[in-house]
Amino acid sequence: MKRTFTILTFINCIFLFSSLIQTAEAQTTFTKRTVASGFNSAWEVVYGPNDSLWVTENSAYVISRVSVSSGMKTQLINLRATDASINFTSGSGTQPQGGLMGLAIHPNLYSPDPAVRAAKPWVYAAYVYNRGSCPGTNTSCIFTTKIVRFDYIGNTLTNPTTIISSIPGSSDHNSGRLVISPVIEPGADADHTQYRLYYTVGDMGAGQFLNTTRTENAQNVNVMEGKVLRFNTEIDNDGGQDNWVPNDNPFYSGPSITPQDYVFSMGHRNAQGLVWGTVSGTNYLYSSEQMDRTDDEINIIEAGRNYGWDQVSGYCDGNVDGFKIGQNTSADEETFCAATPMHKEPIFTLFTASAADMPALMAQSNNSLWPTVACSSIDFYGHNVIPGWPASLLLTPLKRNLVYRVKLNATGDGVVGDTISYFRNDGNRIRRITVAPDGFRFYIARDAGASANGGAIMEYTYTGATLSLGNTTTNPRVVSNLVKIYPNPFTNTLNVQGKKEMRKPLRAQLYDMTGKLVIEQTSYMNNFSINVSAIPAGVYAFKLYNTFDVEMQIEKIIKL
Repeated sequence: MKRTFTILTFINCIFLFSSLIQTAEAQTTFTKRTVASGFNSAWEVVYGPNDSLWVTENSAYVISRVSVSSGMKTQLINLRATDASINFTSGSGTQPQGGLMGLAIHPNLYSPDPAVRAAKPWVYAAYVYNRGSCPGTNTSCIFTTKIVRFDYIGNTLTNPTTIISSIPGSSDHNSGRLVISPVIEPGADADHTQYRLYYTVGDMGAGQFLNTTRTENAQNVNVMEGKVLRFNTEIDNDGGQDNWVPNDNPFYSGPSITPQDYVFSMGHRNAQGLVWGTVSGTNYLYSSEQMDRTDDEINIIEAGRNYGWDQVSGYCDGNVDGFKIGQNTSADEETFCAATPMHKEPIFTLFTASAADMPALMAQSNNSLWPTVACSSIDFYGHNVIPGWPASLLLTPLKRNLVYRVKLNATGDGVVGDTISYFRNDGNRIRRITVAPDGFRFYIARDAGASANGGAIMEYTYTGATLSLGNTTTNPRVVSNLVKIYPNPFTNTLNVQGKKEMRKPLRAQLYDMTGKLVIEQTSYMNNFSINVSAIPAGVYAFKLYNTFDVEMQIEKIIKL
């Protein structure tokens, strides 16, 4: 659904609907506490093994593991001390936006089996490491970014392996979000069949502030700026730099590797949010993207698609026609969209100014008054816990002291309703929201310069009513037929056989008809058995979740 907001309407809506939002949130109650503080600043927060948070600090270039229960920090690596290629220090002149940014943990490290962990003990990090020339006066310096894979051994990250060291960087719009695919992706052979890395790169802030003269390359497929990039998580033995490039990337033309070989999608301005979500058995890669004065976007990222910047802002609705966006001095959205078959519109925007409001908006230099909220991260809520929440996206804005929830439709490829806000009034500059695997807890990190709780990570725990087994009105369930459950009826043993690769560990549950959980078992294999000899005869519900607590299967079974 497309929405058009005037600036006045946008401001008035905050006040007119605040009481309604407060009434709605009163039914969605949370406790809160500070897990840990003193971060400078926490940029990425990943939920790690053994109930921990893995945190990157952008300016300090430190990666830490934080105990959720105690808040104790364990420093895993200080990149300024271990990577001699980082050629600048904090405070020494113009700085890159982000610095140490994205972090991703290989799925093997979540296994309780030491042999599985030891086979691929990998952690991936993205960071700006080089400041090159600083041309002119009052202009941005030219930076470079790398993605490195480390081995996690003991309490340290060691044995760095550089995946790529030539990603452009800037004082603005580096983006920097890094995620791993939820399933092993297919390839021509075993070496090419593996998990993939997805990484967002912004347009370097071309056309604004210190980058007013920087070339806009979001529409240039052979420049990595303004792109989502895709990499292998391990070498595929193609040789050289081609080892890290999936051969099915949409613009791949190897074996002589050029920037376009890494490109998965293009036409992005500043996608600081990136997350996988599964709705009705389909995996989607969702992004949140900062636009200029209007139309912050939620997108579904697909191979080879063009998301429009700097020819389009938000929808192809013509609201910015004739105005400067990026380095495009006179936008014409409709013409570009009609002439670009691979262009893909967002599924939602926050918030859209009308064409009539654009002259005043373009004249307004105070960006705090622009309708855009500067989306800094996105997470997916796929848990069957909070009524009304399953299949929702959570977005953090740098410009507001709240978190937006956006409800997805039944197929996951669109939005129903409008934004609802939570976790308000604890400070702006929210950098990251992370959902815990139990679906009850949420972790929010704020920049050191936030209006409150600066440099802290806070935990919000849901304390309201939860979804019951039979609640199909608020949260309709779909049997995805991803697994075979047999025999049914059963006696002493229930067998689970996966039909496709699923993100592990898997969690199987059996509920009786009162909704009571009677058996729960975790498996790191697609095929496993459950001993059910101790439960009485009757009708039960079988439920299977992947590692993100996404419900993969629900089925009625009978014990004889």
